[in-house]
Amino acid sequence: MRTVVCDAGLIIHLYEAHCLVLLRQTGSLYLPQRVFNEAQATLQMKDPWPEWLRVISLSPHEQQEAGMWKEVGDLHAGEAEALVLARRKKADWFLTDDSATRLFVSLLGMEVHGSLGVILWNAAHRYLSRAETEQALNDLEASSLWLSARIYQEARQSLDDIYATGP
Repeated sequence: MRTVVCDAGLIIHLYEAHCLVLLRQTGSLYLPQRVFNEAQATLQMKDPWPEWLRVISLSPHEQQEAGMWKEVGDLHAGEAEALVLARRKKADWFLTDDSATRLFVSLLGMEVHGSLGVILWNAAHRYLSRAETEQALNDLEASSLWLSARIYQEARQSLDDIYATGP
């Protein structure tokens, strides 16, 4: 099973788009306590926190390392802690919607995806029908995540390839 670590922004955007459950299909999900706290403070979720989104506390040494990554990579605290956790867990995927963080983490050799990628990955693996994928894209576009109209257009065009064969 794939090991996945994510930051708060991605959780927030997928929750706003009613797509948080799509994360469950991607693998074993982990996030540091700070990311959990940031997501909880922003979302003020009425539903219980999903048990499949595992919250991990960092050791004092790991928190120091996160501080170093925060400075070196110009990351926010939650992103830096997620990076440390991803390195500890030898994560297969790092999930973030922050473009600077995506670039930095990819330069460290990690595979990085965002909310849009999570939706399209679920579509490509047929966890979503085309209609469900189109609704998820509409809902993501209505969330607090800003992506250009061109990116959403390209995502919608990719559905023709994804759903070219079969149901």
